[in-house]
Amino acid sequence: MTFLVFLLNYTRVSEILTEGWNMSSGEEALTLTRKKQSDYDANTVESLDRYKHVYRYITKGVYSKHLPEQKKRGIRRSANNFSVEEGRLYYVGPKKEEKREVVIDTERKRKVFMDCHFSDIGHHLGQKKTVNRIQSKYYWLGIVKDVVDWIKLCETCQHAERNKNMSRTVRPIKAEAPWEILSVDILGPFPETGRGHAYVVLLTDYLSKWVEAFPILKRDALSAARCISSAIYRFGSLKTIFCSQSFDFCNEVTQHLCDRWNIMQTVSPVDPAQPGGLTDRSGGLLKDAIRRMVAEKQAEWDDYLEPVLFLFRTSVSPTTKFTPYYLMFSREAAPPSQMDVDLLKYRPGQEVFLARDECAGGIMAAMREQQNAVRQLVIANISKAYKQGKKNIKRKGRSMFEATDSLTDMRGSPPVKTAKESQYLTFPVEPMLTVVQSSATNRKDELEYPVLVSSIQ
Repeated sequence: MTFLVFLLNYTRVSEILTEGWNMSSGEEALTLTRKKQSDYDANTVESLDRYKHVYRYITKGVYSKHLPEQKKRGIRRSANNFSVEEGRLYYVGPKKEEKREVVIDTERKRKVFMDCHFSDIGHHLGQKKTVNRIQSKYYWLGIVKDVVDWIKLCETCQHAERNKNMSRTVRPIKAEAPWEILSVDILGPFPETGRGHAYVVLLTDYLSKWVEAFPILKRDALSAARCISSAIYRFGSLKTIFCSQSFDFCNEVTQHLCDRWNIMQTVSPVDPAQPGGLTDRSGGLLKDAIRRMVAEKQAEWDDYLEPVLFLFRTSVSPTTKFTPYYLMFSREAAPPSQMDVDLLKYRPGQEVFLARDECAGGIMAAMREQQNAVRQLVIANISKAYKQGKKNIKRKGRSMFEATDSLTDMRGSPPVKTAKESQYLTFPVEPMLTVVQSSATNRKDELEYPVLVSSIQ
């Protein structure tokens, strides 16, 4: 009796079943086992019965007594996934590619969990790693659920999870193409200009680092929505828009975009756990440059935003190693004039990189080759359209010349139109002018007026 209880506690399935089935009285052994099974839950008892039948069928090729035919068929199907080696029951799977020891007893399961939950250096492993370690050697139904429940009872794991949630940072946002993810920031207040502008809405494309800046009168959701709509109607819609303002502010911007401009874009607030997570070092440089420009151009700083933006758009980003202008338009911009870079004097270590890596040179050469091919195709299409337009003009002039020749064919006089048949009679009408000669006194007599005959003739 004591030996049987010991075997049950450690789930040596083969020894349990062998001890129960090889005793002189099989019914007595099964009864003793049933008494100890009262200490376990229903799932454990059910698993023990199931694996007992599978073990008997694999080792002896027989079924337990009084089993219905339906259960016998189930045992035969289950036996294909198990094997017995050295008196132990193993799960091998349908393709016989695995070998995991079957565990039934609850205490043995908990011991296996403790052995697999700790790493080699004493650290507590998480749910996935613990499950993987258990499933690599052992088998029972409901491993994942048991591991989740046990980790919830582990004070060390729960304390570590709370600390991780408190210090968790936002994962880097991944963009796959220009103008997919946009960050929105509002700078100010600045000195009010002659137009009344006191704030700047700054839009930054996450991948290309392309920047847009709009001066606004006040810091409200409608002004921000107006700036975002202008950028969307210029460059197209986006997948995600993040804003540095509050949740309510972002919802109001989203509502304005939908109601006023029919733009279905959701503006989401940036996670406070990662301030400035959408921008890189060049984003801080741009904000500093705008502030310095505002300090120098107090009353007219809104006229000098574009030169500042152009400098950053045409400078190589330290993150992408390309200029934002090139990533947006696949070509470099020609500077309009000798720009006044003194306006953007950076502190040491904050200069914008103007040299590309060598690895980027090959990529840009391939892109230039592709652009040249596209450019030649565009030029050919334009030339073809121009020639077709000239042909249309000549064809139109020729048709007009032929029509004029037909009109002046009969001695220069236009052809006489033939009268169409009608139900009404037609009469020739000739103009008649009655000359009323005045009397000697040349006075107006009621409706008669003096008329000179020579003027009529």
